[in-house]
Amino acid sequence: MPELDSKSIRLTETVQKGGCAAKLPAGQLREILQELELSKPPSLILGAETMDDACLWSLANGQNLVQTLDFFTPIVDDPYDFGAIAAANAISDVYAMGGSPKLCLSILAFPTQTLPIEILKPLLRGALEKIHEAGACLAGGHTIDDDTLKFGLSVTGFVPADQAWTNAGARPGDVLILTKALGTGTITSALKRREASDIIVAGAIESMKQLNNAPEMLTQIKPGESSGATHTIRIHAATDVTGFGLAGHALQMARASNVNFHIDTQMVPVLPGARECIENKILNRAHRTNWEYVKNEVNADAVSDTTRLLMVDPQTSGGLLLAVSAECAATVVERLKSRFRATDIIGKVVPAENNVRIVFF
Repeated sequence: MPELDSKSIRLTETVQKGGCAAKLPAGQLREILQELELSKPPSLILGAETMDDACLWSLANGQNLVQTLDFFTPIVDDPYDFGAIAAANAISDVYAMGGSPKLCLSILAFPTQTLPIEILKPLLRGALEKIHEAGACLAGGHTIDDDTLKFGLSVTGFVPADQAWTNAGARPGDVLILTKALGTGTITSALKRREASDIIVAGAIESMKQLNNAPEMLTQIKPGESSGATHTIRIHAATDVTGFGLAGHALQMARASNVNFHIDTQMVPVLPGARECIENKILNRAHRTNWEYVKNEVNADAVSDTTRLLMVDPQTSGGLLLAVSAECAATVVERLKSRFRATDIIGKVVPAENNVRIVFF
């Protein structure tokens, strides 16, 4: 077993693919899922049918259980940051359903022949920091000896049945809001290739470590914050933007909702350095497979190739994409900006008119 030398270990160089860019291609996964005969008991409110972020199970007491699972290979070199990012990314799926995370189980594959076991201490400390910040607890997990380091969480949360978010409720006239900037895929690819500055990488890491705990900020508008009396903010549809890129996850939301999206790419927030990385051809496999997945239902003719690639850039622990009524959009943005600085309105929902679900302009 090698001796511990944290300064000399670059976790990203121990794997071929890192973070959510390691996902199986979305198109292939969708084809396989469509061929399976999945049972759906009455208590399963939402399963795999719309490729949503998590499943919903009715507890028959006005509450839904939210269940998800996410794990991946190292996307950064520091074990502490890797653990924190992996945890934030897994927990995000519960937030994307409008829920509150409560219980986590860890999934760990560790290469004992090539990495010192002591690396697990900072890795798990990073994960625990995010789990506790989310108000959840780590109750156990499972480990195996493997050729490649992989880490993630199974997360259980809860959401009132009438407040659950899915990716299937976007309505014509809604406004699209994105809470985090794009670019983690190309920046972390640059990190792996040693072609990214410390400042650029630090910005991506900060974004990936941030919890997507938006639901708690959007429970109710106070009097005077909107045009009417106090009322609940209704998020019509939501998803988190991860390995399939903004284009891929927006497409899944538009399909599930049977609507089209018009997205103004000039309003889409981008991490510092990401555009330059794309221009320098710092890409990974997911840039290609994500475009293959969306190209028949996405029109990006009006934007540059660099912008198109940013729209399919595979995000790890990316932001939430929300569809909300135009009347409360300004309030939603104002609330979210206090925690998510990059939050902005990026487009609108229009009626489904043809097979082109997403138009980027």
